[in-house]
Amino acid sequence: MQQVLAPHLFQSLEILQMPLLDLQQMIKQELSENPTLEATQEQPDEQLEIEQGTKDLEREEFDNEFEKLAALGEEWGDNFYENRSSGNSADAEEKYQYMMDSLSETSSLHDQLLEQLALSGLSDYEKKIAEIVIGNIDDDGYLQLDVEDLLALPNFPEETLHKILDTIHDFDPPGVGARDLRECLLLQLKRAGKEKSQEYQVVSDHLDLLGRHKYEDIARAMGLSIERVKELAAAVAKLDPKPGRNFSEERIEYVVPEIIVEKRGGEYVVTQNKKPYPQLFISQKYLQMLKDPKTSKEVKTYIREKIAKSKQFIQSIDQRMDTIYRIAVEIVRIQREFFDYGVSRLRPLNMKTVAELLEVHETTISRATAGKYMQTPRGLLAMKYFFKPGVQTASGEAISNESVKAALADIIRGENKKKPYSDAKLVKLLEEQGIRIARRTVAKYRDQLRILPSHLRKAH
Repeated sequence: MQQVLAPHLFQSLEILQMPLLDLQQMIKQELSENPTLEATQEQPDEQLEIEQGTKDLEREEFDNEFEKLAALGEEWGDNFYENRSSGNSADAEEKYQYMMDSLSETSSLHDQLLEQLALSGLSDYEKKIAEIVIGNIDDDGYLQLDVEDLLALPNFPEETLHKILDTIHDFDPPGVGARDLRECLLLQLKRAGKEKSQEYQVVSDHLDLLGRHKYEDIARAMGLSIERVKELAAAVAKLDPKPGRNFSEERIEYVVPEIIVEKRGGEYVVTQNKKPYPQLFISQKYLQMLKDPKTSKEVKTYIREKIAKSKQFIQSIDQRMDTIYRIAVEIVRIQREFFDYGVSRLRPLNMKTVAELLEVHETTISRATAGKYMQTPRGLLAMKYFFKPGVQTASGEAISNESVKAALADIIRGENKKKPYSDAKLVKLLEEQGIRIARRTVAKYRDQLRILPSHLRKAH
């Protein structure tokens, strides 16, 4: 049997997820195609009424569908370790996943990955974890989730996570989901069937030397001629170091904030930016035609259908604005210290936490924050910026990865440039601040901050 998503519900979910500029184009198209929808109203204070006795079945169906959608979150449960097997839960979950996977944004790497996930053959339980992993892949295609920290959690399904990572590594574009440049290039070589090649070996064992053009050292270590090493370097240079960028560069995005955050009287006030949204109304002309006894039955049927679509369109936009606003309010409340003191006080936050507070599904938070921006006292920020994993300090307090990066950058900024700190030394210095992370994590954060290794930072 094939599931069918009601067109009006599909439109509501599509409106929720799309960037503002795309929505503005959709509004223009709807205005041109639906004569009962207008961007102005002659009598704005008048309450609109449809002909007495006319029942708006589409609105009732829409409300019922959203009630079912909200109930799905309760039926699913929020603990993704729990693998439910009851028939009703599986059916509900499959329907919700179908709704979400039916939506597409061709310019988004994340949605391309979610489409492939839907066809991956993973179980529903595994797909829930995979969605979280995909949500932490940046625009360049790199995984920003600290896998080691996840595996350190009690009872975390290690084998399942490795299976999911292997599955995502088989997705297109080749190299996506890698944790660093070495893994990204190795995944591309593996996809090309070169797992046992000299190119694979030079990337695996000598990438640092390759990046510094130390061909003689590589030749000596591998027992090859310098000419052959140069050939291998040329072959590696043809690989893509940022496999996700082709998706992010398909179009230029002009950012318009949908939320404004201002500090007034010591408190942060969240308001909607309604300026980019045109004011939409039902045409008074067509409402009068419905009441006119001279209007034929066929014309009234046509008008009712168009008015119902207009109402649904307006309600979907209102639903979008309300959802984004409520998420923003929670973000500002939770991240109050970030707005007061800066990135060093950014708290760890996941979408599950906000979803529980708003009593919606986690995927709704992901869709509603994708491509949405907030104008804040700390600058123009993507809403997804505030959702960061974290690490635990020696005192047991959780701090965000961004806070750790800020602390790392401060330490390096104050180092003796003639004797820069090694990654091992940085681990110890961070530990003195109560931050305990592995050396490989320090190296990863340093790379993300575009800070060179100690031997390349050294001033001569």
